[in-house]
Amino acid sequence: MIVVSGASGNLGRRTVQHLLTRTDASRVLALSRTPDTVADLGVQTRHADFDEPDALTRALDGAERLLIISIATADRLPKHARAIDAAAKAGVGHVIFTSLTRAGDPGHPNPLIPDYAATERMLAGSGLPFTVLRFNIWTEMLTLVGIASRAVSTGVLPSNAGNGRTGHLTRDDSAAVAAAVLAEGGGQGEFLDVTGPEAVTDADIAAALTQATGRPVRHQEVGDDEQPRRLVEQGVPEHFAHAWSASGVAKRDGWYDVTTHAVERLTGRPATSIADHFTAHRAELITAP
Repeated sequence: MIVVSGASGNLGRRTVQHLLTRTDASRVLALSRTPDTVADLGVQTRHADFDEPDALTRALDGAERLLIISIATADRLPKHARAIDAAAKAGVGHVIFTSLTRAGDPGHPNPLIPDYAATERMLAGSGLPFTVLRFNIWTEMLTLVGIASRAVSTGVLPSNAGNGRTGHLTRDDSAAVAAAVLAEGGGQGEFLDVTGPEAVTDADIAAALTQATGRPVRHQEVGDDEQPRRLVEQGVPEHFAHAWSASGVAKRDGWYDVTTHAVERLTGRPATSIADHFTAHRAELITAP
């Protein structure tokens, strides 16, 4: 049985869909706190909650491989610990965990990293065969937080990232990689960096937005103090503006300048470029507020 946790989320749902192109639906089990919401995927479903360890262990009965999708909430670390413990008790043969780029490097400025690094250490010390997928920043983050659409509507992409580069990766490519590892069972004991095809600057992002929408977007360098204010003025929610400004510092310092060929090697298809992603989502970029 190949098991995907968090199957009702965007990454989990896409992973199940990619799995169905690689293996029979009867082998796939979707776990969710709301299993009714994933019934349309056409696979077996079970209720599972990382806050209910005994029930989670029972839900993992028969699991050969398990994808633990990292939790978005602040209490993620104890939830991850319970999921790993349940996998060990259920005798899962291979656990795959979704982590972040360079999570194992000391001094990483991303405030989420300590929880991811601690989870990686727990998994490595659990005795379970494991693979860690370290995803670079999703290209979708530019649209989800409104950075890209507001740059298109105002014609300006303010940035404090300097010449810092990021190997942006799409969520769909992340799901395709996760499905490939789940289906094939490879990469055991590995910490795999999974990235886009090239590392790009924010100036490259502005150029890609221009190309995709036909509307001129100018990259404008600003200081660290000015960046969140400029984003808020464009309509980006304040907490996102500050988080994106902090990531700009990290990009400038080289933390996300990582590229690999993992997507193509594992899925057999090239990773999606930012230009191709923006072109595919042109309608959203030009109509979003």
